Amino acid sequence: MEPDDNRDIRPRPDPTVLTTAQLDREIAHLKELMIKDQLSQQKALEVALTQMDRRLGELNELRKSVEKDRIEFVRTDVYIPAHEELRRQRIADGERMVGMQADIKANSNDLARLGSSMIWLSRLVIGALVLAVIGYIFQRLRIG
Repeated sequence: MEPDDNRDIRPRPDPTVLTTAQLDREIAHLKELMIKDQLSQQKALEVALTQMDRRLGELNELRKSVEKDRIEFVRTDVYIPAHEELRRQRIADGERMVGMQADIKANSNDLARLGSSMIWLSRLVIGALVLAVIGYIFQRLRIG
């Protein structure tokens, strides 16, 4: 028997064809899952944006009502002058505090010099007392 070189030795059914078909099905399934996931994310984003727009609208309405209440209940002819007076008072207090700080610094320097002078004065007084005691002792020794 002569060998038949034209003979197809692949098994039937062909596993390469089956494997390719299975890969095609899985890839199609993955594409379908990705599309569904993308659509659900897009829908969630749309819902979040809608909620955010609604909340921003509510906040704007609240801000408008607060401004309306402020205009209605706070008289600007009273509020503005009182606020300006408080501002002027705050500035004056700040300037006064700066002046006081300079005075305190000058006084602390004076007190430091005075403290140094007091130390020398106390040393002189102690020296004078010691001399007086020594003089008294010598006087008592001469008499005695």
